[in-house]
Amino acid sequence: MAFISFLGLLLMKVSAFGQSEINLEQYHVVSPGQPGLYMPLMQYQHARNWYAEARYNYEDAETFSLYLGKAFTGGNALNYSFIPMFGGSLGRFKGLSTGLNIDMEYDKFFFSSQSQYSVPTDGYEQYFLYSWSELGYQGLRWLYAGVSVQHTHDRAAGNVWQPGMMMGFSFKRFTIPVYTFEPFTSNRNFIVGVTMTWKHHKKKQAYPVVKSDAAALNSTGLNKR
Repeated sequence: MAFISFLGLLLMKVSAFGQSEINLEQYHVVSPGQPGLYMPLMQYQHARNWYAEARYNYEDAETFSLYLGKAFTGGNALNYSFIPMFGGSLGRFKGLSTGLNIDMEYDKFFFSSQSQYSVPTDGYEQYFLYSWSELGYQGLRWLYAGVSVQHTHDRAAGNVWQPGMMMGFSFKRFTIPVYTFEPFTSNRNFIVGVTMTWKHHKKKQAYPVVKSDAAALNSTGLNKR
């Protein structure tokens, strides 16, 4: 978490060259009979749509991952963003991954999906495919709700589906999402998060300086350091 915070501060300095966006996310996973797990994430998108994402405890416990990609955005009534990515992981899980983040909005409805295909460096047999998708409705400025599903496929377990529900509360830059998966079974689990969005805009001069003004300032020495 300290490393991701440091990386976030560093990217804020880099983002001074144009408009950029940084999302900081922290999730806490609670499952019956298992210790809680924290999942910090950081997403950075540059003004030119270059993208970076850092994760911890996501692919596996005690595993750090870093992804790089580029966002393709557009739309009018229907806004969309597609971000293909490539990354690697170190820790308990060591491997390479390809991923795709999808975000779509139409009026008060939204759809989001994060998927990846990961292969460990020590053997193809342990590959896995994972996706986390959600469909929601922003009923109020500070409240949204919807459905969510997690899907995992690997060679040993095959396909595992975990349907669930979600609800979120928004306050300016902050959002508190709450998820429950398989809520009506003994395998139910909960995920509570806190996210913050930070946008940077390139600073502009309060008054434009034309060539004649610049020449006058130079002649009086007011523009010299």
